Amino acid sequence: MSRAAVLGGLVALALSAWGGYHVASLAGDAALEKAKAEWAKQREDFATARADAETAQRKAEQGQADALAKAADSYQKGKDDANRSTDQRVADLVAGNLRLRDEWATCRATSEALAAGVPSPAAGHRANGEDGLRAAGIGRILRIVGQCQAQRDALQQALMGEREGQ
Repeated sequence: MSRAAVLGGLVALALSAWGGYHVASLAGDAALEKAKAEWAKQREDFATARADAETAQRKAEQGQADALAKAADSYQKGKDDANRSTDQRVADLVAGNLRLRDEWATCRATSEALAAGVPSPAAGHRANGEDGLRAAGIGRILRIVGQCQAQRDALQQALMGEREGQ
């Protein structure tokens, strides 16, 4: 073999190796660019999904806050209504426009009898001392009942609002 043939063979071998490397490099670069594009798309999709989730979370929190605010307003209204109703009932009791059940009426009769000097049939029984104490006691009871009812109603509304938000 001649030197030129060997040299030509080596050059051909070198060119084919370089050509294979170059083609593989180009294919690798293309695959790398494709992988980068897919990765960028996935990152973009993830960012969009995250933003959507945060928006949904804020919307749910706002719904809960609105439901709680509505329940708080309802509670305050119910409480105010209960206080007005209680004040009216106490005023009606004091004015004699409203009568209580017989159990309370016996307290008043006993109180009047003791005030008149008539001995009580039950030993150790003492009068209220004033009709105002009875009316005040009833007022406190009615006010507490009204507040409890208003609180119950508000809590039920808050629970319903939270369930609707889910």
